[in-house]
Amino acid sequence: MLTVIHHPAQLPPGYMIHGWRVVKLLGAGTYGAVYRVEMNGHHFAMKIAMHRPGSGDAEQADARLMRELGCLVHLRHANIVGLHAHGRFPELRTGWLYVVLDFVEGYTLAEWVERMHPTAQEVVRVFEKLACAMDYMHGRGVFHRDLKLVNIMVRAKDSEPVILDFSAGDYTHAEDLTDAPLPPGTRRYRSPEASRFLKEHGDEKGARYEFKVTDDVYALGVCLYDVLTTPEPTSGSPKAAVEGRWVPQQARDLNARVPAGLSDVAMRFIARSPDERPPTAEVMRRELEALAGEAGPEWTVPVHIPSMKPPTAPASNTNEETPPARRVRRARAVDAGVALLVVAAVVGAFAWLRPTPPPPVPREVVVHSAEPAAPRDAGGASLVPSLARTDSGDAGPSLDAGDMLTASSPGVALPPLDSVRKESSAVKRAPIVASPSTSLDKKAPATSARAEFLAKCAAVSAAVALQLGCPSSSQVRPESGACPEEARTAMFDELFLTTRSSLNVTIDRSQPGDPGDDGVFQDGPVTGVVYKGTTGPRGIPKGTVLYGRLWTGDGTFLLARYTEARLPDGRTLPVCLAIGKNGPQEAWAGSKPGAVVYSRVQVAYVVERWP
Repeated sequence: MLTVIHHPAQLPPGYMIHGWRVVKLLGAGTYGAVYRVEMNGHHFAMKIAMHRPGSGDAEQADARLMRELGCLVHLRHANIVGLHAHGRFPELRTGWLYVVLDFVEGYTLAEWVERMHPTAQEVVRVFEKLACAMDYMHGRGVFHRDLKLVNIMVRAKDSEPVILDFSAGDYTHAEDLTDAPLPPGTRRYRSPEASRFLKEHGDEKGARYEFKVTDDVYALGVCLYDVLTTPEPTSGSPKAAVEGRWVPQQARDLNARVPAGLSDVAMRFIARSPDERPPTAEVMRRELEALAGEAGPEWTVPVHIPSMKPPTAPASNTNEETPPARRVRRARAVDAGVALLVVAAVVGAFAWLRPTPPPPVPREVVVHSAEPAAPRDAGGASLVPSLARTDSGDAGPSLDAGDMLTASSPGVALPPLDSVRKESSAVKRAPIVASPSTSLDKKAPATSARAEFLAKCAAVSAAVALQLGCPSSSQVRPESGACPEEARTAMFDELFLTTRSSLNVTIDRSQPGDPGDDGVFQDGPVTGVVYKGTTGPRGIPKGTVLYGRLWTGDGTFLLARYTEARLPDGRTLPVCLAIGKNGPQEAWAGSKPGAVVYSRVQVAYVVERWP
């Protein structure tokens, strides 16, 4: 039976487009829809412009996607999102434009900082590769023009960085799509000279800023500065000011854990004058390369003190929400609660003062629940190219991924789509793939309260799950890393422990039972208690309370890290204790995603590096 498609966000699973089989809709919004597609057993991402050419689309969705295609067709680099195909359907000349891109499992650069706790060495390695990719890009006449933490992914498989989202990009001889003085982009990452041009010539008709290599260099420099100075870039940590005339505060002054040499390099990259910045990305790369051999203590510990508080909203791509507290949501909820109380008080007073009317006939109220909304982008990240932008050049307001499309754009009649998400900044980036054979069917841990939402998250890659609000990324096993210096000092010098020390720990003290009983565990923060401590005059005695985090993957393993110990004498010390000395422990029979069965009491080991 022939399927008639009236809108690019309505493609059913199994629909074929020139040999590409639609697997799942990942997101849809004003400018485009993104699908996971498959061909010959390999999975990719297909982005489709929401409008056809000549449809009267004031936002030029077709032209914008064509611009991105024009950028990517020039580029083939390991650290830049790859293009595989493009075309139009159902008509070859007048149909909807689509592009097929790589797909990746990993973290945005902002999320990588929070979850992987990189060392200065690892930061240098990532940015050296990014500078190399940017120099390659510039050598082929392409500018990105919107580099920021959320347009860069770090692949979970091999920690390789990948530059995404060329929807604001430009290439030699490309036509202007807007009549704004500045190209699209994000204000924080806009160079001082571009901001100055806007201030001086913003009111002049026909004024156009000439984007240069040093503008992209500056944007990548701000990314490095933010990585070094902001411990939780996706979760509410305020970023140090970089806009304006004044020189930003030294990275090392804001974060004493930043090595002096790396701080100096970062400040050169964001110098107020373009003449003081590296003239090319290759010079930028060489400056970073010169730091790659540094191996002192300050280079091998995390740049930020690791926090084991788990992000409760893995899809976060905003700098306004702190995962442990969900500050913005909680504040909004409190405001809403206060407003409701005030309204209720007024209504109650009014009802008390007026005569009591006959009881009204009950009326059925239908409430349509929405999926959890993706947070708005204040510099946050994405997988499908940034599509919501204003004519002024700044990124436009994000659309919550949990809402449904209810409004149509010029030239296109948009029918109600119950299962289609609005495109937020969380689904605006060009997806990439770790390898064509990468499995995309990793399940998110399920709970009864969120079963319906988690079912929709199932079979989505970690990267896309992050952007859509799914909790699948919390399953990703954390990378190995050095134990912080403070914890090593506390364990070895104050408690006289060694790497041969171990103790029996009740993994989660909130679960009652005998030591030999089974426990049921899930991803998240955990409070344990020492059941049998270390021997000797010092050490960690029985009754010590341990604070840390659990990982259970897709229900197949258990890994615990405890980072703080509260001793019976009242002292609280940083520690590095791991259940799973050599890595995750295999889950017991009966385990499933979100509910791993394992012994309540297990051996915890003192470690110098997290397994």
